[in-house]
Amino acid sequence: MASPFAGRDKFRVKKHGILGILFGTLGLALSGCYTATGDFGRPVQGVWENSILPTAGMFSARLRGEPSSWYALTEDEKELRNRAWLFLMPETDAPSLTQLQDHFGYHRLLPPRDFDITLYHRTIMGGPYLGGMVGYSPTLRVWTGGQSFRSLTSRYNRTRDVITADHAMVPHFKLIAAQVIQADHVRAKALHHVPNLTAEQKNEAIQRICENALIISRVHWAFHDRAAQYRYSLEHLLVEGPEREAIPAERTLMAFEADIGRFRKGTMIPSACTEPVELPAPLEPRPLVRKG
Repeated sequence: MASPFAGRDKFRVKKHGILGILFGTLGLALSGCYTATGDFGRPVQGVWENSILPTAGMFSARLRGEPSSWYALTEDEKELRNRAWLFLMPETDAPSLTQLQDHFGYHRLLPPRDFDITLYHRTIMGGPYLGGMVGYSPTLRVWTGGQSFRSLTSRYNRTRDVITADHAMVPHFKLIAAQVIQADHVRAKALHHVPNLTAEQKNEAIQRICENALIISRVHWAFHDRAAQYRYSLEHLLVEGPEREAIPAERTLMAFEADIGRFRKGTMIPSACTEPVELPAPLEPRPLVRKG
């Protein structure tokens, strides 16, 4: 699989600009400002999280040609962004650089990180913490002292538990996404009936509709990317050491894939955006090993 967002959401990068680079550099330089976590595993809210990052990200996103609105967020839109965090960030013990890239990608200071199908497996296997070009190497894992788990059974069980936790969050995101989409349908209709709207107000409303749609689209791709990472991990665990625990882990993965496939089929994005948002094809569950 290629980049998770490039060419997918069709809000393509029009220009990067010096400011976008400066904002990204500033964010990385000040990354030590957040350590404690709050709801949804996000950094504790404060001036940094509530003002500096969102404002800088707004400018950076607009420089890249992504939809971005200065309108205040509704309570559902705030909840949508909080829920999206769970799926747009990697494992908590993933490589620190990956955490930083995704953190500032979430705030749109930086564009989304390219998809790395090996990331989850390298994380739970203890490395190597190298780029996606290297992929997962058991030799490098041992050479770098990364084999820190007692048995492969624990890796199967951990993957099953992580998939279960993700699966449990899908209905919550599905509900809030549906509520936001419905509200945006109302917003789009209101643009044709509310008098005395300025061109700026209309543009900001459309930008917010598209911004919400972009978040929902990216979470859909994140669902697919996570399922692909879990599948990669279970398949490679099966090659490295077949264990009975592979069976319940496989069933958990297939249930997760089936649910996100149904969610995709039921998602209707508003048509008010200047460019359509591209969603992934519905995902069909399949066993780890196909016979014949």
